[in-house]
Amino acid sequence: MMILLFLIKEGFLNLIRSQYAGLFTIFVIAISLILIGFGFILSRDIIFAVHKIKAQFELEVFLKKASTEQDIEAFQAKLDSMPEVLHATFISEDSAARRFKKEFGEDIYSILDYNPLPPSFTIELKPIYRNLISIEGIAANIRKFPIVDEVKYRKNLLLVLERYQRVVFILAGSIFLFFTIISIILVSNSIKMTIFARRDLIETLKLLGATDIFIKIPYFIEGALEGILGAMIAVIFFYCMGYVINNYLREFLYYEMNLDMTFYISMLVIGFLFGFIGSLRTINKFLSKIG
Repeated sequence: MMILLFLIKEGFLNLIRSQYAGLFTIFVIAISLILIGFGFILSRDIIFAVHKIKAQFELEVFLKKASTEQDIEAFQAKLDSMPEVLHATFISEDSAARRFKKEFGEDIYSILDYNPLPPSFTIELKPIYRNLISIEGIAANIRKFPIVDEVKYRKNLLLVLERYQRVVFILAGSIFLFFTIISIILVSNSIKMTIFARRDLIETLKLLGATDIFIKIPYFIEGALEGILGAMIAVIFFYCMGYVINNYLREFLYYEMNLDMTFYISMLVIGFLFGFIGSLRTINKFLSKIG
């Protein structure tokens, strides 16, 4: 127990000894985590908005005018049995005429003396199938029914949504990867400076028979502390930003920043991992050199 307390104390002292290098590393880890956090929030909010738009997405299936009531009932039974369909709503010719009047303010009978609007179904898909590949397959299957005249959906809207979703994923992934590498390299350099300043002591400890783990633990603690302190700065930043936006700017920005405890804990865990991996990388390399 005494040895463990000594090693922990050495880890804290190492952080103090590193001085400006340690402070710079903490600062860079904080900036990296803030940018990673922004990338996460941007991705999450865009994905949420895309899902919200897709939830309103529907297929319109227009039937042939000559369809009989029995044909329509049989077709609805087929639609209800499809695993991709959440809900299928039948719109009769009269209902279509009423919708036309409601949307355009004109009575179709007063314009054309007859109702050209065909009966149709509005199909709502289950969330997992609200993507372009699935919808194209479903639409192709529905078109095979003899009763179906035409299937319509907003393909261009789906293409745009999925394109932006991919761009956001790639951007957020690139930000995370870039700043992860930068943070680990900086932690490694900070630990390297501490090790360089104390290389004689480490070599002496090795000659005296100290185990690798005994030598490594203070540097692990130093790297982890740098990571956690950087993460705490990022957590405080996001907490303050969320408080200001939600209490003072929400009505102006039309935006509410929702960050739960999982987000803050994830920041701390990522910061810890940055520091730990950075220190592990450096101390292992140094010990392998001196044998």
